[in-house]
Amino acid sequence: MQKERTTFKKIDLPAPLCTSLPPHLLESIRGCGAERAEELRLHAGRVTRVKCAGLSYATDVTLDERELSEILKKMCGGSLYAYAETINQGYLTLDGGIRVGVCGTAATNKGQIIGIGNVTGLTVRIPHAVHVSVGALADSFLGGIRPHGMLLYSLPGVGKTTFLRALAAELSSPHRALHAVVVDSREEIGPMLRGNALDLDILSGYPRAVGIEIATRSLCADVILCDEIGSPEDAEAILAAANCGVPIIASAHAASCAELLRRPSIRTLHDALIFGAYVGLTRSEEKELSYCFLPHAKACRLANG
Repeated sequence: MQKERTTFKKIDLPAPLCTSLPPHLLESIRGCGAERAEELRLHAGRVTRVKCAGLSYATDVTLDERELSEILKKMCGGSLYAYAETINQGYLTLDGGIRVGVCGTAATNKGQIIGIGNVTGLTVRIPHAVHVSVGALADSFLGGIRPHGMLLYSLPGVGKTTFLRALAAELSSPHRALHAVVVDSREEIGPMLRGNALDLDILSGYPRAVGIEIATRSLCADVILCDEIGSPEDAEAILAAANCGVPIIASAHAASCAELLRRPSIRTLHDALIFGAYVGLTRSEEKELSYCFLPHAKACRLANG
């Protein structure tokens, strides 16, 4: 059950949301009591809610479908067509790595979604520059896991993207001296990766399988990082990269390592020794991120036990 608070603090929102959300909703979000907005949940006919550190805060605004459609249109700069491909996949990405999940009524043709109408929900995930310490993970990768890769896992919203971003910055920094390539399919990792000393390429908006192939064949990557793997196409591309000697650091949704390894595509990669270690992420009630490091052999025992 989600907890709620009633204290009031003002919170800031990024510019793309300030220009897309109606003024009365912005004011209600800012005064809802959250320290910051990590996620906004806008649903037709239900109160708009703000999530922060696992807590849910209610605003005093209820939107209808017309208002949601207008917000979505503004998020697309007035042109839904320009974002049609990703909206049909259930999301769009705004400047700064903000991802908006789109819920509505799908129009289909031969099993393929060709359009979304009657928008009933928008889930807005807002990235924040959270500092996490990944030096020990980088040491493990460079000292023993490499040339194998590493797979991060957790439930949604815990911090996988935050850890991937931090690892990309760490491994491409001058004192680590690797050429890292980030395959940023949903444009959530790259916008907050800054630093003119980083030896880093970012493939923004590329499908994962295509981006992994380009990173391997054309960009001479020492390590490839990507988010939310799991499809057979992802597995095939990762296997091909590994066969070329390029390790992958990736993430996937799972509550446990055993659950993770029950998925056919992940198990294929596991059996091929693609990942030298699995890293389970957790988040405390005090908002701190931590992890559990499982070498390949120990993950095998857990999965088979």
